[in-house]
Amino acid sequence: MRIILYLGKGGVGKTTVSASTATAIARRGQRVLIMSTDVAHSLADAFSVELSSTPLEVEKNLFAMEVNVLAEIRENWNELYSYFSSILMHDGANEVVAEELAIMPGMEEMISLRYIWKAAKSGDYDVVVVDAAPTGETMRLLGMPESYGWYSDKIGGWHSKAIGFAAPLLSKFMPKKNIFKLMPEVNEHMKELHAMLQDKSITTFRVVLNPENMVIKEALRVQTYLNLFGYKLDAAVVNKILPSSSTDSYLQSLIDIQTKYLGVIDNCFYPVPIFKVKQSTAEIINTDRLHVLSQEMFGDKNPADILYSNERTQVLEKVNGKYVLSLYLPNVEVTKLNVNIKGDELLVDINNFRKSIILPNVLVGRKTEGADFAGGNLNITFAN
Repeated sequence: MRIILYLGKGGVGKTTVSASTATAIARRGQRVLIMSTDVAHSLADAFSVELSSTPLEVEKNLFAMEVNVLAEIRENWNELYSYFSSILMHDGANEVVAEELAIMPGMEEMISLRYIWKAAKSGDYDVVVVDAAPTGETMRLLGMPESYGWYSDKIGGWHSKAIGFAAPLLSKFMPKKNIFKLMPEVNEHMKELHAMLQDKSITTFRVVLNPENMVIKEALRVQTYLNLFGYKLDAAVVNKILPSSSTDSYLQSLIDIQTKYLGVIDNCFYPVPIFKVKQSTAEIINTDRLHVLSQEMFGDKNPADILYSNERTQVLEKVNGKYVLSLYLPNVEVTKLNVNIKGDELLVDINNFRKSIILPNVLVGRKTEGADFAGGNLNITFAN
């Protein structure tokens, strides 16, 4: 069983890359489900078919679906949804606003995760490919399995206290069935999924980006938080690369900018493998074109394989009361080292090699205290 999640900023071509990966795996003979957890779905457009929350066989071995969170809430979580909307209406919200606000924080991420869990547990597929929402939403989604236990305990605790202290007042607003009994069941599902996501033999993450400054920074932020959560980044896909040269001066200026940022990407994501895709001159909107794209992207590699198997590229831990950030930099000779911090960005210069890391919040504002290089790891100590 394999789970592959594609992450990245909106507009980088994540859906196309995900769909081409799924198509290539299916045509190698494995049963694949590709699902979109993005509210603004475009997976159906990539396959030129209508999709829903029920998997549709697009071609042999290839199944696709788009998670419809609102439909899922209304169909399977109606009691919970109606309960909170009734409380909001009692507090003065009109019916439409109450229904909109009744979607509790985290519920969308939780439902998306449950779909991944159900697909992985079904036994119907060899590989599940996830076309994830833009980075901010995805980071919340990835944090959800760990935090769901706390989340459900708080809601369950609030419910118990409300029943104990104000039952007569709340009775007319409470549902007839105990909707909160769902929480422990879902909590177990989230724990199981969390174990799957952190099992590097099952799940890997891939980031899609373009050679643009803001997009690179967002991708680096993804890399940082994946490492903090203990998840495995096994590839970076650089999409929409322009030709190497042009006689048009305007286009050549864009090419020059991209060339600079392609070098930045090579350094920043090293040693994670980087796969590059040229800007297409035509829409990639069916499985045949998606398969051609996958061949350009992966060559003769099987995209279902784990593409990078070494340990995490970054590790943050506390040693003797101080934070130490370890960067895995194999095959890099250190004769001259310079470390600087600019805002939430750590710039590491080693000879002619520059690596940029987006710092987690706990390190922002702290000064570096020292650095050493041992066993292929650059260890940077931060002051308290």
